[in-house]
Amino acid sequence: MSPDAELICPKCGSEWRSYERNGVTVDQCTGCRGVFLDRGELERLIDAEGNYYERESSAPPEERRGESGSKPKKSRKRSFLESILEAGGE
Repeated sequence: MSPDAELICPKCGSEWRSYERNGVTVDQCTGCRGVFLDRGELERLIDAEGNYYERESSAPPEERRGESGSKPKKSRKRSFLESILEAGGE
C-alpha cells in the first residue's frame, strides 16, 4: 500500500490517522477511535509497557511522590497504554 493511501475503518467507515508513540506506529480511527496495529506492534507496546513499569517501580520514593515529598493526588493515574493511545496521538 502506498504511503498516501487512505485507510478506512472497517467498523464505522471513517478515516484512520497514523501516529508514532514510543517507536510504534499506531493507526487510529478518527470516528470510533478503534486502533489497528501491524505485525509485531502489539509485542513492542507490551515490551515498552513492561519497561515503563519496571523503571517506575525502581524509582526512589521521592521521585514517585514528586519533588515536594507529599503524597500524590488521589486522581486515577493513567496506565501506560492509556497514555500511548490517548486522543489521536497529539
